[in-house]
Amino acid sequence: MTSTPVPASRADRFVRELAELKIPDPAAARAGLWLRLGGLLMTAGLVLGALAFPLAHATDNALAQGDALALGLGGITAAVVGAALFLRYSLTGFLRFWLVRQSYDLDRLGERLGDPAVAAKTTDPPAREVDSPAPEGEPRNGAASSPR
Repeated sequence: MTSTPVPASRADRFVRELAELKIPDPAAARAGLWLRLGGLLMTAGLVLGALAFPLAHATDNALAQGDALALGLGGITAAVVGAALFLRYSLTGFLRFWLVRQSYDLDRLGERLGDPAVAAKTTDPPAREVDSPAPEGEPRNGAASSPR
């Protein structure tokens, strides 16, 4: 018995052709590096900020307190920058996936509309009865009218 091969979907063909090219994506490693760096900065900033508080309150020396405050502000800055980096590169991966999904869905829609049999079904709206206008004095929403 010979079996006919099942035609691969367009997405499967695309993935197979991409694998055949064997081209590494240099941006993937760089994005992962920035994502880890953002997480590290965010964590380090929170730790520095938490350590600066007891350092500033443990002494009456104004110079030591100023150093602790500078350390705390540096920690807050590092946490904000790290959070921005982490958020940016986290959303990049999600939005890339979303864009590919939208592209695939639009391609499938184009294939369906390009098929004449399917296009005839989807472009002609089904016939339905037109509601007759309401008689004079009757409400259109079906509620009973109140006597006058």
